Amino acid sequence: MQEKVGTCADCGTTIYCENGFLNGVLSENKTLKCFTCDKPKHQDHVQLSSYQPNWPVTFAGERSFILQQLDDPDIPIEHIGSTSVPNLSAKPIIDILLGIENLDEFSYYIGPLAQAGYEYVPKPELRTRRFFKKETDTNDTFHLHICEWKGTEWEEKMTFRDYLRANSESAQAYEFLKTQLAEAYKEERSVYTEKKGSFIQSILALAYKKG
Repeated sequence: MQEKVGTCADCGTTIYCENGFLNGVLSENKTLKCFTCDKPKHQDHVQLSSYQPNWPVTFAGERSFILQQLDDPDIPIEHIGSTSVPNLSAKPIIDILLGIENLDEFSYYIGPLAQAGYEYVPKPELRTRRFFKKETDTNDTFHLHICEWKGTEWEEKMTFRDYLRANSESAQAYEFLKTQLAEAYKEERSVYTEKKGSFIQSILALAYKKG
């Protein structure tokens, strides 16, 4: 059930409460903003960092913390994205993939993940996964993606990661592409992400062909 609580102070978008969660942000001075207007401008900036050996360690610690918060040691959680591929430069964000049996039941995880510091960010354009984010006092940033375990989204993300891990030449080609795109679209993160799409699909095609 949705209940209107106000409008965004910047753009006028309706802010509502659904099952106890706002589709926006209430600031300390009680100003309402939608997620889009609340997003800091620097978040659109693309800045790649050289590979950091501590990224897998950071993921492992966060994985243990999430499992503890969810009280479910068997739920599948994987490290994905460029920080999961050795020697690959990346935006310094740890991407985490969490698999559930039925995506329609993802709202069950909003509360426990909020206790772990994760904010649910509604993204209507995402049909096969749900997005959460977390920033810590130690400047670590985590993006958590919930999708159906062993569904298309899960399989593609795992296949892409594993192929790059096993094929250094493809990983180097991906790094070269990302470096070019980061320079060309350093203030347009959405375009940067979109432009990587054809390369990702080509890697998936190779991986499935080798099968």
